[in-house]
Amino acid sequence: MTAPARWITDPRGEGRGVRVSTHVEAGFLVLSTWRSGVCVGTVRLLPDEAASLVAGLAEGLAGLAEDRALV
Repeated sequence: MTAPARWITDPRGEGRGVRVSTHVEAGFLVLSTWRSGVCVGTVRLLPDEAASLVAGLAEGLAGLAEDRALV
């Protein structure tokens, strides 16, 4: 069973975006990058690797929030 994918579009245009698809039966996620409707790269992430990525995103967001609070 594959869960529905989530798309995140890049506001710079040219069909840029990132897609996250969950492959429950295989036990991993796939993060793919797209441009103009063509997949240009993929990374397969096991749950612990995906958790590490999420932690990095959270740290980055926290840094952005701190930076904005200083303005």
